[in-house]
Amino acid sequence: MGRLKHRRWSHTEKRVLIENYNKLTIKELESLFPERSRESINNKIKRLKNIGKIKDGKTKNTIKRAYNQRGEKYFSPADNSDDLK
Repeated sequence: MGRLKHRRWSHTEKRVLIENYNKLTIKELESLFPERSRESINNKIKRLKNIGKIKDGKTKNTIKRAYNQRGEKYFSPADNSDDLK
């Protein structure tokens, strides 16, 4: 198998990722970066978090959309635990 050619992330790509991380799901981020794999996007997110460029987490609305996109039900930590039984 041949080695994949890696392309560095541009400053613009990094800025767009940083600005949109907390409000877009991974599926939505993939559409912003069609030339990047999900793995590449996730790896860049981890690196940006490690150096403090991404500090905040996902918004509650973004988390709900991510569950919905996967076809799963979202349970908020504030949901009544009796409803989960």
